[in-house]
Amino acid sequence: MPTYKHPKVPKAKKFGEGDPIHVQAQRIWLILVAHVMAEYGGDDADRSDDLLISYGELAKRMGVKHRRRGQNLGNPLGLVGEYCRMNDLPTLNSIVIRQDTGVPGDHVLMRDGKTYKEEQREVAKTDWFEYRVPTTGTFRKVREHRQVDEDRGLF
Repeated sequence: MPTYKHPKVPKAKKFGEGDPIHVQAQRIWLILVAHVMAEYGGDDADRSDDLLISYGELAKRMGVKHRRRGQNLGNPLGLVGEYCRMNDLPTLNSIVIRQDTGVPGDHVLMRDGKTYKEEQREVAKTDWFEYRVPTTGTFRKVREHRQVDEDRGLF
């Protein structure tokens, strides 16, 4: 059966290792939401410790050939966390942990007054399928906003 093509419908694009940070952030969002919803589906169970995913496992799910490259995911994870904070959502980035310590990295973003454990519990309880996937353009705007705040010394 021949492939149907329409001139006004853009061709599907694949994610890749060399993607810009805002594109990586969208990919991370998709992976983390799928991970959470496959485990919990937004139920109230307090099993958030089971929900955690290492940087290496996240890198593997992103198709990164060397798991150690998970160490380079801080910037796109930061965009995911900042987007969540801007929308008063539990910070999805809080479930990504260092394999050696079992806790999020030093620069994990959380909402004001929340610990990473509280964020993780709330991530598990949220029905993430209620929210639209942020576009790469949205993550680009979050990055630009963060850069302005960093330039002002607010970060």
